[in-house]
Amino acid sequence: MELFQNVVKLRGFLGRNADVPPSDGITEDAYTILHLATMSGTWDIATNDWKPRIDWHRIICPGPWFCGFTRGMRRGEYLEIEGELRDFEQDRTVVVVGKRYPAKHLSYTVHATRIQQLERPLLVVDTGDDG
Repeated sequence: MELFQNVVKLRGFLGRNADVPPSDGITEDAYTILHLATMSGTWDIATNDWKPRIDWHRIICPGPWFCGFTRGMRRGEYLEIEGELRDFEQDRTVVVVGKRYPAKHLSYTVHATRIQQLERPLLVVDTGDDG
């Protein structure tokens, strides 16, 4: 049994092409950024309606191996990604009534440890017609 565990597993579609550094810019510190969309939702009992929600996840793929593997990944590809959830703080400026104030903004990213390209699923749409 592990005392601590930080594992995130996501399955979804790329929202844009992989942001990969140029071939001559790949070093040990290089990384690729992926933007993965996942969908979930809730059923509204009062209206008998499904309320979908799309979440966007920023995936950091560290190292030259991931840079090579993700090169050529395009928007719409279906992926499964495993990684660690990490937070980071960014300095931002907030404007209130014309005055600028410094502010901290907390964001979360997933640092990939495994990426698998999956076969694109066939989407079945229920038209509601019986028969």
